[in-house]
Amino acid sequence: MAIKAVIFDCFGVLVIAGHALLDRNYPQFVSDIEKLKLLSDSDEISRLEFNQTIAKLVGLTPEQVDERYWGNTKCVQPMINFVKELKTSSKCKIGLLSNVNRDWMDKILPVFNKENLFDAMVLSGDIHLLKPDPEIFKLVASKLGVEPEECIMIDDMEINIFGAERAGMKGIVYISLEQTRLEIDQLLKQNNA
Repeated sequence: MAIKAVIFDCFGVLVIAGHALLDRNYPQFVSDIEKLKLLSDSDEISRLEFNQTIAKLVGLTPEQVDERYWGNTKCVQPMINFVKELKTSSKCKIGLLSNVNRDWMDKILPVFNKENLFDAMVLSGDIHLLKPDPEIFKLVASKLGVEPEECIMIDDMEINIFGAERAGMKGIVYISLEQTRLEIDQLLKQNNA
């Protein structure tokens, strides 16, 4: 079956999230922070509640948490340039699938919208479903108007790629731009020849 869509994870692929620095600075709280991230990603707590809880946990103010950690969230411009290149040079639709709630994405969306990068976007917080559940991968494929078997999923977490593959997609574990570009090119050649 031909590949008709390439779907990208956001954090860890297109964006370096500030929470990685939080995990590094407070390793004794990584488990607690991960639980809070899951609650936030599924929209069970707001960004404000997340910051307040983290602040109490690590001994900072919510404003300090926001400034020191979320203020350090940065787009990976070479990957964004690659997405733009892929969108214009191939016949594939481009999707975004991320475990994140709308409060967090609001900081990143202006960049993505300005670039008009994605044909469809699915955020876990909007639908209360998290990767690696195969249903979330099927949903993004449906929003793109393609079958899961016609998609490549790019994610930095191997467990999420397993979920994508269980949904029928081909998956690439993101390590670097060069490795991802090479694997996408190979899959497109194999499946679209």
